[in-house]
Amino acid sequence: MRRTLRIVLLCGFAALAGSLGAAQPSYLKIGDPAPGIASAAWIKGKPVKAFEKGKLYAVEFWATWCGPCKEGIPHLTELARTYKDKVTVIGLDIWEAQKAGGGDTLPKVKAFVKAQGPKMGYRVAADGADGRIADAWMKAAGENGIPCAFLVDREGRVAWIGHPSALDGVLKEVLAGTYDLAGARTRRETELEITRPIGEAMAAKNYPAAVKAIDAAMEKRPNLKYGLAYQHLVALYHADLDRGIKVSRDILAESNHEQGAYYMMQAVFAVETDLSPAAYAFGKELARDLEARGLGNYMLTAMKAELYANSGDRQEAIRLAEEALAAAEKDPHATAGNLALIRKNLARHREGK
Repeated sequence: MRRTLRIVLLCGFAALAGSLGAAQPSYLKIGDPAPGIASAAWIKGKPVKAFEKGKLYAVEFWATWCGPCKEGIPHLTELARTYKDKVTVIGLDIWEAQKAGGGDTLPKVKAFVKAQGPKMGYRVAADGADGRIADAWMKAAGENGIPCAFLVDREGRVAWIGHPSALDGVLKEVLAGTYDLAGARTRRETELEITRPIGEAMAAKNYPAAVKAIDAAMEKRPNLKYGLAYQHLVALYHADLDRGIKVSRDILAESNHEQGAYYMMQAVFAVETDLSPAAYAFGKELARDLEARGLGNYMLTAMKAELYANSGDRQEAIRLAEEALAAAEKDPHATAGNLALIRKNLARHREGK
């Protein structure tokens, strides 16, 4: 277990955050039968009334008012050209009526598509004012932003959901027969049930909800314990410091006080500017402990400088940043990026910013 923890801590921690309740909504998942598009109004190209077995379809949801969607038109046109006779590319306009406040927006979409001419070199259709198709695909899949693409495989199943820019790599795997549908389903479920909701709670600084979400995620998938450790500590240091201290000590014990464990914790105190004085006091205690164990280095000293700055001790922050810079300048392994960051922070502390 210590080896596993050590690897995870030294490799870094992905940013995850949100509210994961006990009851999860039922999403349209990878591997599920693709919803229909029979009600779409076809604007360009031969209509697709149903997905035929044995054929691949790339369905991109877009809108005339969506800047990124318009920027992606050349990419989809190139995709359609590259995979001609192998993949049917469909651009499906949605949310026009909702954005316009109702009314018949089809003439507007038709005018837009006509103006694009050959630059929009793939089939195009539009959802109705009731948003039936958008609900069956986007809402059902938990997607609320466009552009968003779905890949429908030869069995009529949803094989992939994501940003259209990533379609190329997925199509290459599908056409080569190397695409892992089960793996894609697992990754997608992890994102919807864990990554995305935790991220939303952390972004909103709703730390009690984030703690609850992360606890639920780790209970459901114990293997995520170390991958969620950084976000867990950030949330706990804000919402439940006593428990955060206990979890921190448990991590240190399980890792046999590896440098990477201290590095992770010091990073929290260096980055988070709104912790309590008691939390920063614990961060300083950890810094003393790691130094007593001979685990310090110039980067940890630099993070310690940020800890002191965040706790309101500007003079100590300056002293530590100067110490970190002097050590980094003597270290042959110090990168130009690290040196630049330390200098920048030192200048900021000297200026009182």
